[in-house]
Amino acid sequence: MAVSLLFAWSSVEAQQSDSTSIPLVVSAGDSNVVMVPESEHSVKKAVRYSAMLPGLGQAYNRKYWKIPLIYGLGGFTVYTAISNSKEYIRYRNAYRLRVDGDASTVDEFAGQLNNAVLRQNRDLFRQQRDLYWILTAGVYALNLVDAAVDAHLFDFNVSDNLSMHLFQPPAIVWAQSPGFQIPLARLSFKL
Repeated sequence: MAVSLLFAWSSVEAQQSDSTSIPLVVSAGDSNVVMVPESEHSVKKAVRYSAMLPGLGQAYNRKYWKIPLIYGLGGFTVYTAISNSKEYIRYRNAYRLRVDGDASTVDEFAGQLNNAVLRQNRDLFRQQRDLYWILTAGVYALNLVDAAVDAHLFDFNVSDNLSMHLFQPPAIVWAQSPGFQIPLARLSFKL
């Protein structure tokens, strides 16, 4: 069902993007001005790709160096969550065997840990498991947000012409106050 919804959403998006790729003609008096969209780079596509397969949106945005970071963080959080889950189950089962009231059942920690330590370890591993599943969801959400932000900034112009100049104005422009001389500064940005 989810796959059919995804394909339906893709076809609707394709129809919408086809209609927006038509150049816009604006009449200004006797001359017509043709305005063509600057970019066909889609934020929705980047987010959709990252939702389907984490890192695919970063590949779409040509930020290939981020893909290993996403899989490294995601792999770490999933591995740690699964490892904590196994330990939680181990201590939970041992605690259940210890408090079941049947003297013939013996847990793997018999003679090593008391009931309070078993319960404490069980609770600790459950909390750690839950935390790392939440962190896994956070890494997935960060993947989506990163794909969206990179797609928005895909056509952002960063050139060497962006500069900031600080200069000291002539002495007559200095602000005078009792006991202080405050230099004035001017910022100029060249785009």
